[in-house]
Amino acid sequence: MADLDDGFTRVANELLDAVLASGLTEIQLHIVLAVWRKTYGWNKKMDWISNEEFERMTTKDRTKCSTAKNQLIRMQVLVQKGRSVGMNKNISEWETKFNGFSKSFTESVKESFTESVKGSLPNQSNTKDTIQKTLKTDPPKSPKGEFSEEVLSQAKQVLEYYNEVTGTACRSAEAFAVLLTKRSARDAYTVADLQLVIRWVALTWKRRNGTVAKPANICRVNRFDGYLADATVWEANQVEVDCEAVIDAYNELANGRLAYAEIDDGRVTAIRRIACEFPKTQTANESFVKYFNAFFSRASDYYFGKNERGWHANFDWLMKSETLTLVRRGNHV
Repeated sequence: MADLDDGFTRVANELLDAVLASGLTEIQLHIVLAVWRKTYGWNKKMDWISNEEFERMTTKDRTKCSTAKNQLIRMQVLVQKGRSVGMNKNISEWETKFNGFSKSFTESVKESFTESVKGSLPNQSNTKDTIQKTLKTDPPKSPKGEFSEEVLSQAKQVLEYYNEVTGTACRSAEAFAVLLTKRSARDAYTVADLQLVIRWVALTWKRRNGTVAKPANICRVNRFDGYLADATVWEANQVEVDCEAVIDAYNELANGRLAYAEIDDGRVTAIRRIACEFPKTQTANESFVKYFNAFFSRASDYYFGKNERGWHANFDWLMKSETLTLVRRGNHV
């Protein structure tokens, strides 16, 4: 029997209400609860929680836990200091689907997401500016008629996946619905096809102004075949890698000789990209440890010398293909 005498987690009601109203995905919510358990459950504001511990606590894959945690940090629901994370109690700073601090939603969001709210949207003129500013959950009518219920359901599924992978809160699934609809000239793409391209885009496309590619850019009908072909080749070369463990291995060996590295989206992408260049005879994490050992054990003082520009070498420099080739050939001594 659960008993308060065995311990309890004290959470402010306002914070709990904000989380409930924020529109977090299932795995994001699990990460928030895990952070509460490891911080508030021990009267702490912040704590370091490894991906392995998140996996144990939530029963979710550690890679997905790491992705969800980073999404929550970008959304400012969680705050990070060094390797420790905690809740951001300044709810007004959250960048969630529905800001939990807000007591009212826009009319379009009310209609799309809150079944209990009655009424209709005010009439709007059919202008390009109005259409672009209107938030929609269900895809609008296609040029050749309405989307089928099956396509609408699949499009929503893909939209949720896109938001989870990219940490965004897009509300229009129209672009996905178009690709999921069969046309006379081609068969419809599948949900799995779209999810694969979304993963490929999120990890390989360069971000502009800190934003990820929008669904409309991903779902260009005349280019999607090429995107899918590239994503298929990319996935075939992907390997399993614990990115946090790679960062930890580097920091342990650097031991103050080089700048301390913290994990972020750019470094996760770089780690996964260079992991594909290692031989498949050992795990990616073993290859990274071997790579770091080869560098730190033989590198000359030149790479560790500080100057007005800082260290010559650092983690990001080690994640370049040309650096890997340099170390493999022993040209860095």
